[in-house]
Amino acid sequence: MGPGEAITALLLAGCVLAREGSEQAVRKAEPAPHSVDPRITRPSELDKPRLEAKAPSLAATGPEAVRAARAFIDWAGAATIRQREEVGRLVSDARGSREVATTFCDEAFRAAKADQSRAILVLSLLGEMRSPIGEDCLRKLLHEPFPENGTLAHGEIVEQTAVGMLQAKAVDGLAYLRSAKADDDVLWAVAKHPSRIVRAEAIAAYLWNHDDSADARAVLQRHVRRDETIFLDRLRREPEEAAEVFNLKLGEFVKAHPEQAPPAVKRAERKKRPEPPGTNKPPVR
Repeated sequence: MGPGEAITALLLAGCVLAREGSEQAVRKAEPAPHSVDPRITRPSELDKPRLEAKAPSLAATGPEAVRAARAFIDWAGAATIRQREEVGRLVSDARGSREVATTFCDEAFRAAKADQSRAILVLSLLGEMRSPIGEDCLRKLLHEPFPENGTLAHGEIVEQTAVGMLQAKAVDGLAYLRSAKADDDVLWAVAKHPSRIVRAEAIAAYLWNHDDSADARAVLQRHVRRDETIFLDRLRREPEEAAEVFNLKLGEFVKAHPEQAPPAVKRAERKKRPEPPGTNKPPVR
């Protein structure tokens, strides 16, 4: 390296050092980055207000019972999964209250037209209540006229799906009663309800409430439609059931019904990238 080259190298090195020094000075002058968003609240902290809220007493009578029943629905709708047993216990304790059961029923029919999620919640409470008034209410809703037409969206009629979901929840409550009269309604739904949603749920509810017994399957086989016998084997994942256990059940189901197996996964073929224009041109001589 000559004297001129050495001087040039030193000048370049000095420029680099000067630039790095100026960048460090700028970084020191800039404020440290910080988040402007509020601190993230943990789910357990979000649940605290709901866990601390006391359930309205269903022991009231007269007009106060109506207000209490409506307030209880609001409380149950905001309850956490850890309060599930408490909700069931309180509703069961109110089984003898005619006012509460009647209010639940009235609220279910009112919400069915305005707030489907609330209607499903109230039907669940009625089923858990297992009262004679609740049974009559569930039966009445199950046999409400099923819409024949309506708004078509994504291949299904919206009004039919909405009513089907409500009547499926009603059939759940009737099956939970485990009475001869309620079972007759469930079996009627298995065979004759116009909605496939309700028929499938009626089969599952009848089996679950009869401990999946062979006798229950034999009864259902006399009512289920020929093209819906597969619903007798429909899988149900139990609470706290390990994934491995459910996967074994799924494997047995696919063996019994190979037509339900998903298609084999195929590796996608890698497409050859097109050559740039002019790449394969013959050389110019």
